Amino acid sequence: MNPELNVSAPITPEAAPIAPVKIGRFKASRMIAQESWAILKQDKELAWFPACSAITSLIALAIMGAIFFYVAMAGNIHAFDNVKRDGIDAVSYIILFIYYLVMFLITNYFLAGMYIIIDGRFKGQNVTFSEGIKGANDNMGKIFVWSLISATVGVVLRIIADRSQIIGKIIAALFGAAWNILTYFSLPSLIIGQTSVKQSFKESASIIRKAWGETIIINFSMGLFFGLLFFLGIIMAVGFIVIVPVLSVALIVMVLLVIYFIALSLISTTLGSIFKLALYQYARTGTIPHGFTPALIQGAVKAGK
Repeated sequence: MNPELNVSAPITPEAAPIAPVKIGRFKASRMIAQESWAILKQDKELAWFPACSAITSLIALAIMGAIFFYVAMAGNIHAFDNVKRDGIDAVSYIILFIYYLVMFLITNYFLAGMYIIIDGRFKGQNVTFSEGIKGANDNMGKIFVWSLISATVGVVLRIIADRSQIIGKIIAALFGAAWNILTYFSLPSLIIGQTSVKQSFKESASIIRKAWGETIIINFSMGLFFGLLFFLGIIMAVGFIVIVPVLSVALIVMVLLVIYFIALSLISTTLGSIFKLALYQYARTGTIPHGFTPALIQGAVKAGK
């Protein structure tokens, strides 16, 4: 892999003050999708990362399920009937922690590979899929630690929610939302900024303070954009089934609809990752990645510290 992809320390030059530019929410989401799509067309292998992540997660889930069934339950679906409730709680949280850790590890691993390729494209480099995987392997220690922290936070929040009344559940939900927002840029900081886990949290929180309003809203707008595409797909499928009420046709339409949903999910995940890294680069270096409208990026992130 090109050594230029590894940045030894975060660069935080002061960006020149800019006048805020207002862009409509739907227009902004459409622009994000279009400009991120242009990046994806140059590095089509990016779409393989969320696909590999989903496939690996399903395989890991099947393996964990089989181990749990044949080892913890001895192949007996009614094994829990003879275990006290307290025992179930303790075991369930341990299982939940393992599940969270494995899922976070898989997701973060493939996201890291994707970020390395996107960062290379922003720098005018053509980074291959194998180089992205190698970069993720090189950062496996950081990825594991971050996944471990994420899994721990997830289980703690689940315990609080399970053992609390309504107010406790609300507090746990709010804390979870705050954690997700504050750590929004932590993985890019770890992989691209080459920061420590502690520094990545600080840098992510700092960028969120710059990008709080517009970034969150624009990302939700992008979700709405793809949500509209999902909805249109359902409408078209239902309409076709109504027009041609034949079982074989309905089955074919449903299969095509599932494929359509999977493709949209992979594309939306990839485009979202591209735009997140574009925001991260601008907030961190003050430079706008080639291919993105300056007003869109500048409107999402405040200049300066």
